[in-house]
Formats: sequence, C-alpha cells, structure tokens
Amino acid sequence: MGYSIQRPSELFESVRYNTKTTPDLRVAMQKKVKELVARIEDREGRMRRIRAEYQIDSERLAALVIQFQNKKSEFVSYQNQGGSPSEAIVPAGVIANLIKEGEMIDSERGQIRKLELVLRNLPDSELYNHPETGEVLSRQPLHQLTDDELEYLGF
Repeated sequence: MGYSIQRPSELFESVRYNTKTTPDLRVAMQKKVKELVARIEDREGRMRRIRAEYQIDSERLAALVIQFQNKKSEFVSYQNQGGSPSEAIVPAGVIANLIKEGEMIDSERGQIRKLELVLRNLPDSELYNHPETGEVLSRQPLHQLTDDELEYLGF
C-alpha cells in the first residue's frame, strides 16, 4: 500500500543542506579552480593538436576565423580559403570547433577569476553580540548557498 504526500516540500524544512562554513567553501572553491585549470589545459591541448594537424598558424587561423564568421563568405563550401595551394583545406567544422573551444576557455578563465576573488574575500570569522551578555564574540561564519551554487561547487 502506497502513501500520498500532500506537501513534499515540508518533509525537508528542517534540513539545512545549503548552509556551509567558510572552510568547507574554501575547499570546494579551490577544488573547482583546479578542475577548471585542468579543463583549460585539456582544451588548449586539443586546439594545439588540431592546429598542427591542419597546419594552421596564428595568421592563417585569424584569416579563417574572420572568413568563417562572415555570413556571406560561402565558407562552408571549403573551396575558397585563400593562402597557398600547398596549405591543407580546413573544414568549416574544424574552425567552428576552434572558435567554440576558445570561447569556452575564456568562460572558464572568467569563472576562475570570480572564484579567486570570492576566495580572497571570504571571512574566516565574524563578530556577533552574545544574546544574554551582550559581549562581542567571534564565530565561524555560515554561508547560505543556492541549489545551483551547491551543485556547481560539488556539494
């Protein structure tokens, strides 16, 4: 026989899963920074391999990206890429991949900058007034995180 729950959100009202201490947050953020750095290195390695495979130097890459981003270029036909005849023809999908990888690297670097900014500014302690004596004491701060933030940091 099954049970019917009328208000499932009330089952978890007393669970404080989204409250984390500063040390917990520091560890999770430092771990996330390391993951992002590794992901960037992996992406840069893939980009180097692709550029080596298709013999794309910086100058040629810039020209191909400009041509790819020009909507009227008919670049998807692979026929008119400029350069010398000895240069390998680069499929449009390869250029799209290089562009997307570059955008992802920029995004991940932005995430690293944001995480490092937060890490530098996380307080180790906070002052509060004791409710009975009024004495000023220090305690470890608690941080309320959203479900998305918890998931992003791997909690």
